[in-house]
Amino acid sequence: MYKVFIDNSIIEFLDSSEELPLRQYDFVYNSLENDLTKLLDQFDFSASNYCLLVVYEDFEMALNQVFQNYEFMDAAGGIVKSKLRYLFIERHGMWDIPKGKLDAHEQPWEAAIREIEEECGIQGPTIDHLIGITFHTYSYMGKLTIKKNWWYALNYSGSLEVTPQEEESITQAIWIEKSEWDLIRSNTYDSILEVLELAKDF
Repeated sequence: MYKVFIDNSIIEFLDSSEELPLRQYDFVYNSLENDLTKLLDQFDFSASNYCLLVVYEDFEMALNQVFQNYEFMDAAGGIVKSKLRYLFIERHGMWDIPKGKLDAHEQPWEAAIREIEEECGIQGPTIDHLIGITFHTYSYMGKLTIKKNWWYALNYSGSLEVTPQEEESITQAIWIEKSEWDLIRSNTYDSILEVLELAKDF
C-alpha cells in the first residue's frame, strides 16, 4: 500500500490482490470502474479531512491519473541513528526529517546521504535499510506538485556536533532518544508521523 498526503487528508492506494484494510473510508474507488482523473475535483481537501482508498491494477497508471495536473518530484532522506540517539531537524517551525530533491542521475540512497550531510553538517552516515516510500502534495514555485519520498534508516558513528543549513530554513538539528519522539510527533506533518511509525523498530 502507498499513501499520498494532501493537507490533512490521505489517499491510500491498494493493490487489487491485497485484502481491504479493516478501517472506514470516506470513499473507495476501483481503478477499473472509476474515472480517476476526476477524483480530486470532488473534494475540498483544505476544508475537511478525508480518507480515500483507490484499488489499482497498475499503481503508476492510477497515480498518474489521479494527479494528472501535478508536477512530479523525487526526494530522499532518512532517520539517522547514533547509538541511542536519533537526528531530527526543525524547519519552518515544524519538526522534520532531513531530506531533499534528487539531483540528475542520482540514486535515492545517494541523495538521502547527501541531503543529511548538507542539512545537518555531519559526515559519513551509512544506509541500514529502506524504511518506506511516501507521497505528499504541496505548491512549489506556484505549481501543484506531488513529491515521492524515499525514507531510509541510517547509522552514524561520528561527532554529534551539528550545523543546521540555514539557507534551507533549518533553525535547529537535534539528537534525541526514541523515548523523546513524542516531542517530534507533537508538531510535525502527517507524512512524518507515518515515517516514525514505519521506523518504530529501528
